[in-house]
Formats: sequence, C-alpha cells, structure tokens
Amino acid sequence: MPDQHHRTTTGSPPTPTLEVRELVKTFGTVRANDGISFTIMPGEVHALLGENGAGKSTLVKSLYGVHQPDSGQILRNGEPVTIHSPATARELGIGMVFQDMRLIPALTVWENVALHLSDTPFALRPRALRARITETSERYGLATHPGRKVEHLSIGEWQRVELVKVLLGGLDMLILDEPTSVLTPQEVSGLFDMVARLKSEGVAIVIITHKLREVRQIADKVTVLRGGRTILSDAPPATLSDDELITAMVGEPVAILEKRSTSAEHATAEPIIGLSGVSVRRVDGDWGLREVSLEVLPGQILGVAGVAGSGQDELSETLLGLRQPHSGTVMLDGAIVELPAVARMRKAGVIAVAPDPIRQFVVPGMSAAQHAALWNAAGSYSFDTRKADADLARRDAAGQLRVVAGSRRMDRLSGGNVQRALLTLALTSPCRVLVASYPTRGLDILTTERTRTLLKELCEAGSAVVLISEDLDELLTLSDRIAVLAGGRLTGIVPAAAADRRSIGELMTGKEAAA
Repeated sequence: MPDQHHRTTTGSPPTPTLEVRELVKTFGTVRANDGISFTIMPGEVHALLGENGAGKSTLVKSLYGVHQPDSGQILRNGEPVTIHSPATARELGIGMVFQDMRLIPALTVWENVALHLSDTPFALRPRALRARITETSERYGLATHPGRKVEHLSIGEWQRVELVKVLLGGLDMLILDEPTSVLTPQEVSGLFDMVARLKSEGVAIVIITHKLREVRQIADKVTVLRGGRTILSDAPPATLSDDELITAMVGEPVAILEKRSTSAEHATAEPIIGLSGVSVRRVDGDWGLREVSLEVLPGQILGVAGVAGSGQDELSETLLGLRQPHSGTVMLDGAIVELPAVARMRKAGVIAVAPDPIRQFVVPGMSAAQHAALWNAAGSYSFDTRKADADLARRDAAGQLRVVAGSRRMDRLSGGNVQRALLTLALTSPCRVLVASYPTRGLDILTTERTRTLLKELCEAGSAVVLISEDLDELLTLSDRIAVLAGGRLTGIVPAAAADRRSIGELMTGKEAAA
C-alpha cells in the first residue's frame, strides 16, 4: 500500500508533492537540464513530453537520485531535500520504473523484489514475500507469478514485475519512463487502471511519453522540454491542440504520415518467404507458435499484432533462420529451408530490426562506427575507423534519423539513440525482406514519422516488410495486411483497409476471424 507522505492544512491549498526550481545538470559541455522548474501535486498525473535528448530522463533521474544536479533546488512536500541516491529517493517515498527495465534475468520474480526492498532481509521466507507480491499484484491488476524466472517473461511481464517491485517499496510519487512503449493496448488499459487507482490514493505520478493519445487520456497537466529547457509548463492538455504540442516538442510543425493506400500491384506475386503449419517450442517447453501459415509478399507490409508473448519473437526468429520449427515447413523463394539457416537468410536479403536493441544489438565497449562495420559482412572493414565512420555518415545522410557520432560508445547511449543507430543500419541496407520488431518503440515523434516513411519507401521499392508492433494505429496506418497472434496461434490475417482497433483487439484475445 503506497505511503501517504504529502501534507495538507485544512482550508489551504495542498502542498506540492515535489517541486523543482531552476535545476541545472551538465555532462561535460552538454547542458542536459538548463534551469528547469517543475511542480507536481498530490493525486496528479503529470505528462513530461519532449524529443529524445530534450532532458526528460536527466530530469527524472535527478529526482530519483541517479544524477546530482549542478544547481537548483528540489523541494519534497515543501521542504528542501538533497537526493543523494535512489535509496534516498525511496526513503522519501519516490519510486521509478525505468525505460530500460532493471531486473536480473537469472533470478525469480520474488528474488528480484527481495533485492529491491530495504525492509526485507534477503533471508526472508519466500512464502511471506510471495504472498505480499500476490496481494499487490491483485490489488493493482498486475498479474505476476512470484516463482517464475524473469528470463522466461515477456517484455510486458517484465514491466509488471518492475511496477510490483516499486509499489511494495511504499511511495506517494511514481515516475514512469515510457511505460507504454512495451505494452499492447490491453496492457496499456490495465496500466492506466493502476494509475487511476494510485491517483485516487493521492499518489503523484510523472509519466514520460511520446503518445499524445495517452496524454489526453490520462494526464492532468503536461510539461514540454526541448534542448534542456522548459517550453511549456503545467498546462492542461485540453487547452492545447496536437499540432501545438508537437511543435513545442520539435520546434517546427511535423507532417504525420497518412494511412497508406494498399497497392494491388504485388498481390499476385510469388511470396519471398512462406510458413506452412509451423510450430515452434520455447526454451521453457511451451509452444511459441502453433501451426502458423502465412506468406510474405514483395512490395507489401505484413503487420503482426498480438498481446505480448503471443509468438511474435518466435515468428521473427523463424523468418530470420534463427529457429528450428518442431513441425511444418519454411519456404524461401519456393524452396524448403532447413533451419537454422541464418547465413542463408541474410544472403537472400532477409534482415532484421531486433525487438530489444540494448540486449540484442549492442556490443559492450564498441563504438557506433564499429557496429556499422559489424553490420557490413561481419566486420569486413576490420574496424578501420575512417571507413566505418564514413559508412555511418553516408547511412545517416540517407536515413535522416540523426545518428550519434561514430566514435560514441553504444553501451553508453540512451535507448532512443541505440534504436536510431539500428534503424539507420537496417533501413539503409539493400534488402528483400525486413523483419522489423517494434521499430518505433520509445522514439520521439519526428523520428517515428521518419521511420514510418522509410518503411513505406522500402515497400514502394519492392521490398517486403514484416512489421511487428504493439501500436495498433501504426499497424493500421502502414500495413497492407495484418496477421494477429494469440497464444502462438494465428487467429486471422485481415486487410488493413477493412480493420479497426476493436476488430484487431478481438482477434488478439483469441477470437478467430471468420473464414
């Protein structure tokens, strides 16, 4: 149960849960936060908007004790405080769920929670802690199994564990950094129900997001940062149009990609890749895919929707030649493929945007340019810095996704910068099929729209795209057809032009489409 730290005096306005005054934080010559002021009240949901690099994460990490401000003041319930560390923040009743979730995969859910709690010695009987986890999970609608190993959880399940872990620590202020970027619409609805429950209990909530639909659905106030400075402050979302919010974030108007017109030109073409009755087992022995049959056609975008853990990863890995099906066949250009066949698929022009770039793409210690060298024929440049830098710069000019300098270490970049680097390599490479898993997850509006434009241009050039996304609006806008997975089964493949969020949502629950 969240602690109630905030104070009010009868007949007077409530004291702000937290107030920031003229906060400054620099990293070398970079002024990440430049005199930011910010106030959040009890029982208020405050959306923090801005592009990647605007200073949002730096600000909330200063509030959570990860960073120490160079100057400025933080007031907690009206009293000045110095937040030396995350432990100090937790003592003050501040909890945070990071965008790059911080669980130990080899441990169980309850073991991860035990490590986080200051009032719980590690030797605590597992049964008692499991009971606390189950009680909190049920209270806030966060289905979590205390005994499961984290490495076997879906990304959405990871986040639920993070939320339970933070809630068990006791709080009256919760910071959520891009919380919906890993969730399906059903999971977003569940998260917002939890937020509404916390709000009713007087908890103040700061949410970093790029999704204006969600801002209007849940936020009481919105603050916009750009270039480390406050552009809009404490504004009710209803007083601003989407165009005004986008212009405040980006500094210029942004054209939003309209719904793509489906072309019949490639509808009768031979598929590049096809699956026939493919079933795939997961590491834990459960079925990831069950008798899935589909075709990937040139010049088309095949969208893939589904609740987290419905078989998206297994589908992606099978198409890329990484998975050996338990049964069924994989066809490439009309011929049966014996899997695993990663090299053959890559040689045939099948490439990928990994679903979790930080864990699946980044090589610790290596620069962005060295990653580009690895991407090109497994390091054929022998890490020649000049050639690798030149290649990355050429790709950046073509993709216009604003990649960091080639000398920057990838393991020291934000999730958004890592994603832009991977997208630049994938979207500027000649390919016949691009398997793109959650390509715009966590990106700012400008980069999201540019990425969607590049995906559209790939198809117009004759390539095929398999677009796996939790964003139904994105799937409906870009796809020619949408394949829906539920529990590893294909519940339907529907023309995007005839689909809507409700009909796709029904298929995601397991209801099969009419023939």
